[in-house]
Amino acid sequence: MKDARGLDVTADQADAVAAADDFAARLLRLDQGVEAMLDAVKSWPQTAILQLYAAAFWLYGQTGDAVANAAVHLKACAALAMNERERALHRALTLWHGNDNLRAVEAMEAITQEWPHDLLSAKFAEFLYYILGQQHMGERFRAHMARLAPLYRDDADFLAMAAFASELSGDYAGGEATAERALAVAARNPWAQHALSHVLIRQGRVAEGRARLEAFMPLLKTCGRPIHSHDAWHLALLYLEELDVAGAMRVLHDQIWGFTPDLVVEQLDAIALLWRIEMSGASNDGRTDATWAAIADHIAPRALECFMPFMNAHYVYALARAGRGDALAAALAGVCARSEEKDEEARRVWAPVGRTVVEAAAAFGLGERARAAALLDPVMAQMTAIGGSDAQDDLFRQTYLRSLQAAGRHADASAYFAAITAGKTPTPLDRALAN
Repeated sequence: MKDARGLDVTADQADAVAAADDFAARLLRLDQGVEAMLDAVKSWPQTAILQLYAAAFWLYGQTGDAVANAAVHLKACAALAMNERERALHRALTLWHGNDNLRAVEAMEAITQEWPHDLLSAKFAEFLYYILGQQHMGERFRAHMARLAPLYRDDADFLAMAAFASELSGDYAGGEATAERALAVAARNPWAQHALSHVLIRQGRVAEGRARLEAFMPLLKTCGRPIHSHDAWHLALLYLEELDVAGAMRVLHDQIWGFTPDLVVEQLDAIALLWRIEMSGASNDGRTDATWAAIADHIAPRALECFMPFMNAHYVYALARAGRGDALAAALAGVCARSEEKDEEARRVWAPVGRTVVEAAAAFGLGERARAAALLDPVMAQMTAIGGSDAQDDLFRQTYLRSLQAAGRHADASAYFAAITAGKTPTPLDRALAN
């Protein structure tokens, strides 16, 4: 049989193929309802593409339990008939499952080379670029999108991905134009709105960015919870650019934290926002203390897991701020052990840069800012490899700046501030960070 994009599927029931198409459409649009795949795979367990998509659903979770659930579906495929594309996807997902992220993204890229109509595999690759560091992989991501562009000139979901790839590569004009085109095709497009918000905040167009995201919020609330949390995080950052801590905190509590507190995205968004608020220099009157305690309750067990250093850096900072000394020590020991393993991910990122960034985040959270600066000195040039996007990695740039200032290294701090704000219209937050 064939799916909605004309790709061959090993299936003999139209309803099973329709369920696969529904999952693909929802995931590409970051829509609600992707979890319906878990019921679909129970209804048609002999359909390989459903087992593969169920595995992918769990891999997005980035927790030990989610990875274990993914393994069940990947194992089930071994007894099923699969065509060549499905076998290639099984291999790519197996590599992702094994945290062999660079080879996993190579495998996804090979799928879209052989079967360019498989846009969902391009979406999977986009998430793997996030794990590998989206700014670090920006040009590679952009080249992937450019290769596929002739097929997808009017596809809103592809255009949203392409816009983000352009922005990550520093092509702000191209990213903005492509994001606007995607929104013209489909106004309810949270990933295009996300790409646009990246452009606007990086250029310091704060009032414009806030107006656009505020207007989008009613539609955003109908989209998937992860992107609702994350686009709301971008809105909160725009409030913070104007040192409007009350506005940022309102977004935190109204749209980001406390809805699905065991969701990784929600945890990371909440931690990163509170961390930035504390670095802004604006008074928050101790309003973050109770939130740190609540976050720590949910992340303490997860901080022992090591999927990518970006996540662990957030976890240890939150544990430090919440005063969870034992949990912090255990988390740091786990990161140390991960960096000493012999697999490719340990050699690629954990040993040369990841462990150090995590240790610096913990030191910063404990108030040991001169130590954080000394730790970050040799690794900031490679920091983008730890994971996350350019906007997310700005957290560590601001942390390094504040660490240099606290260490009394004012010349170094001034030079670094000039470098990280070059080309941006200064905002009240920029002026606060300069001091």
